[in-house]
Amino acid sequence: MRDSRLVSFVLLVGLLVTTAASACPNCETSQVVKASVLGEDFWRYLVMMVVPFLFIGAVSAYLYRIGLPR
Repeated sequence: MRDSRLVSFVLLVGLLVTTAASACPNCETSQVVKASVLGEDFWRYLVMMVVPFLFIGAVSAYLYRIGLPR
């Protein structure tokens, strides 16, 4: 019984937070945020975040492909 109350409470709070957090996508504040997030340095920062994972993945795939001696 206690778990169902907790689930109901979490669901209610989640629904209230999502309705309070929704905003119009074309208001002035959202335009400023989009411009700051997707600015001129966006792609440079994205590449710097992704390249290490690609490098580690490629090295791991290579080591898996050639196999390690037992």
